[in-house]
Amino acid sequence: MTAVGDILELSYGKALKKADRDGGDVPVVGSGGVVGGHSSGITDAPTIVVGRKGSIGSVTWVDGPAWPIDTAYFVKPKGDDLDRRWAYWMLRSLHLETMNKSAAVPGLNRDDVYRLNVTVPPVAEQRRIAAILDHADALRSKRQQVLTHLDVLAESIFDEFFAEPPSRWWPLNDLAEKVVVGHVGPTSEFFRPTGVPFLRTGNVGKGRLVRDGLAHVTTEFHERLQKSQIRKGDVLISRVITDEVRAAVTPPEFDGANCANIIVVRPSDRLLPSTVLGYISRGGTQRRLVGRRVGSAQGVVNTTVLKELPMPLYPVEAQRRLADRVERMTVQGVAVQRALEANDSLFASLQSRAFRGEL
Repeated sequence: MTAVGDILELSYGKALKKADRDGGDVPVVGSGGVVGGHSSGITDAPTIVVGRKGSIGSVTWVDGPAWPIDTAYFVKPKGDDLDRRWAYWMLRSLHLETMNKSAAVPGLNRDDVYRLNVTVPPVAEQRRIAAILDHADALRSKRQQVLTHLDVLAESIFDEFFAEPPSRWWPLNDLAEKVVVGHVGPTSEFFRPTGVPFLRTGNVGKGRLVRDGLAHVTTEFHERLQKSQIRKGDVLISRVITDEVRAAVTPPEFDGANCANIIVVRPSDRLLPSTVLGYISRGGTQRRLVGRRVGSAQGVVNTTVLKELPMPLYPVEAQRRLADRVERMTVQGVAVQRALEANDSLFASLQSRAFRGEL
């Protein structure tokens, strides 16, 4: 094993105020990634940037010169026998984001990174490993691009539908069968490897549920939480939010599951799930809900505002036609999402094996 500090140096970035950046082609990189452009850089090509303050431990690759600013480090190899692309994936595998040294302002101490030990293969082997990980990552990126395309297509379908004036407007709470907040409180002691699926905010994606990180709870705990039990067709809305409110319709395989930190909207005969999903996803609705979020430690959807949200009411037949179009999109999206999750699992396995010397 070799200490990270024996093979590379984490050098401090250099401050470059926003007003001093001239918008050139060289990326200006902070702790969270590219933040602008400039006509010159302070690094050789290619560049590995590691978050020092703010988004600590984030690792950004720039395929050329860059200007890392003072919230970040950049990597300087200590010899010619270090492939930079391998070094990038190696640093990603170390989960540097967990090495916060300051509760008030997150910070990464480079000496802590230097003390970490890694297996360093010969440079030819490093290149082989990097090529394998690059290929696996490219597959993930392609599937993510397909999901993004489907999201854009879904938005256009909803825009077309809601362009028609509704017959009238009603508060969401008057049209839906119910609007309730799922369980809020301690849950981890009831988690089990198998059991009743237990959805949380992170499982609500954009128009679809995400299985990654899905928890399960005991049957006894599930039965105690009557209010948060969900049914097929319920619209689940992420309760904890930043700049976006995510929503998805509950598919048949999650009928009878349970949830926490999720708002459950149960549609009715007059208001179909796709209509709720589409309206929640619209820009105006998003701005309304995000702008009136509550909570100091973390922003959450204001349930009262959601219940009072004016919902457009359309003829049920028109809603059914919308639902048919959305269903076809959803089937494709779920298939791609599952393939992406499988790719993510494969990539994590490859990365773990690569840096244990098993690839």
